[in-house]
Amino acid sequence: MQVTADTGSGSPVFVLKQDGQALTGTYEGNYGSAPVTGSVAGSEFELTYEISGVVVTYAGTVDGNSCKGDVDYGMYGKAAFTGTK
Repeated sequence: MQVTADTGSGSPVFVLKQDGQALTGTYEGNYGSAPVTGSVAGSEFELTYEISGVVVTYAGTVDGNSCKGDVDYGMYGKAAFTGTK
């Protein structure tokens, strides 16, 4: 993923496994690593993880091997992301 926020940018890596509509995996990025849970329905998906007490949610759409959407860092604000498989 490539995340762009007013406070800076980053390139976290997600390793995900899909089982039906359920997503599980890991996040590795600037803030450390964490287990990830989520779901997918059609072309829409949502990923959530908690790091240092902050729940982070990625919500977006998939088109082929690309994805894009928004990241919600709770009280720390929001950002946009793009990604490739």
